[in-house]
Amino acid sequence: MEFKASLKEHFKKFEASPMLFIGSGMSRRYLGTENWEQLLLKFCNEIGENPLKLRTSSGGDLTKYAHLLAKSYEERWWERPESKEISEQFGEHFLNDSSILKIEISRYLQKAHENINPETSEEIALLEKANIDGIITTNWDCLLESTFPNFTTFIGQDGLIAGRSHGIAEIYKIHGCSTLPNSLILTEGDYAEYRRKNPYLSSKLLTIFIERPVIFLGYSLADPHIAEILEDIIGCFPEKSLDFLRDKLIFVEWNSDLEAPSITDSVIHKRIPVKLVRVKSFVELYEVLAETKKRIPAHIFRKIKDQLYELVITDDPKGQLYVRNESDLEKSDSLTEFVVGYGAISTLKKGEAVSKQGLIGLERSDLVRDIIFETEKYDATDTVATVFPKLAKGNQKLPIFHYLKKAGYLLPDGSLNPDSPPLCPGAETRFEGNLFEETNNGELKRSKTVPEVIVGINELYQRQGFELFVRMVPYMEPSLIKDGLGDLCEILKKHVDTSSKHSGFFKLVCFYDLVKNSNRY
Repeated sequence: MEFKASLKEHFKKFEASPMLFIGSGMSRRYLGTENWEQLLLKFCNEIGENPLKLRTSSGGDLTKYAHLLAKSYEERWWERPESKEISEQFGEHFLNDSSILKIEISRYLQKAHENINPETSEEIALLEKANIDGIITTNWDCLLESTFPNFTTFIGQDGLIAGRSHGIAEIYKIHGCSTLPNSLILTEGDYAEYRRKNPYLSSKLLTIFIERPVIFLGYSLADPHIAEILEDIIGCFPEKSLDFLRDKLIFVEWNSDLEAPSITDSVIHKRIPVKLVRVKSFVELYEVLAETKKRIPAHIFRKIKDQLYELVITDDPKGQLYVRNESDLEKSDSLTEFVVGYGAISTLKKGEAVSKQGLIGLERSDLVRDIIFETEKYDATDTVATVFPKLAKGNQKLPIFHYLKKAGYLLPDGSLNPDSPPLCPGAETRFEGNLFEETNNGELKRSKTVPEVIVGINELYQRQGFELFVRMVPYMEPSLIKDGLGDLCEILKKHVDTSSKHSGFFKLVCFYDLVKNSNRY
């Protein structure tokens, strides 16, 4: 059987469309960018650093190599004439000693999109038509976002945890993205933090690997990071069940000297069963993916899932069932909601009943994530009216100003708009209070011994660590907090997964919200 026919037959075994797992080989092919080691070499040469020295000092470990380079790069970068302009442009991203290298790598990758290889334009055009359910990638560039503009992107593990993932028409950039320089997984420390959070990612990937075929593109068979990811996943399978993965893991190897493409059974990293596909061009593979039919395009299906509400049963005799075709679903201004459930079906006016019912179930942590990640998930007016009465009770710290501002409750001077509906008692108490006056004598005394309290947010965090940082920020001048809002936001994002159950963290978010959104500072 010829190659394309064999591949088509193989994909017919699965009900779901494939996921792509894409590595640096794809960016190298289409953008001409370097692999990881070559990229480090390029930035060594930029500052006149000896790459052999760094490689020797790191024992060949590229994560340690990157750590050493980042420190050296930071020391020499400030001497460059363009450093002032770049630091002004990216100042909020200067968080630690690896930030400068990450910013420069990100700037370089953003420019790489101007150099798409014209010889591969046919392949990219075919890839755009591929019927796939989504993409996982360790790449930092934005080639995939430009190729699949209707897909929703999640950056890093934090983005995946904080965002609303539906498992379809999504791009998971598990090692970060050049649009958020500090998200890049680059150094030894980055990988340590990445591995610490790995259980959530592994569970997400395990679900994908069970439900769909996964096609690996742009990776070497010997890639240690892919081996680590796969080992984490297959560790959940009994040894006797590993054959279950054989048909689902499809590893594509490109070789321009190949006489003819082939599909064979193989084993990688000694025990992981895969289908090994060898090609001299990706054209035939992409053609098969483009010809694989889906009843509903992936991005349309995601839109439906995103707007899917639990059915509300009413006695309204005017209720109707709306049926819309695919072209109508593409229209962003469509007012029809998608409804599923058992019982009588009625039209929901803008989904108000269901939306408000969903808001009632929100917790304080949901609002915190919405504020620091700026997801804009929840209607501000409904949140003030529906969520605040539930959560604004007792002494519980609750960030309120983001929603008051969005809902038009705040005047430019920070006072309440007299035309706004009345606030619930708990929200009114929080509005009238002043966090900066809620001092603890012991902590106030301690703050006098911490010099960074009068210097800035980033300095306090870098030199004192997160635990003391949380306790000392309330004793900083509001103007200093305001100047460091960008840094504070990044710090909150970094620690939200590990600290969001602690009252001190919520208090810190309230200070962030107060200074940023209250119109008082």
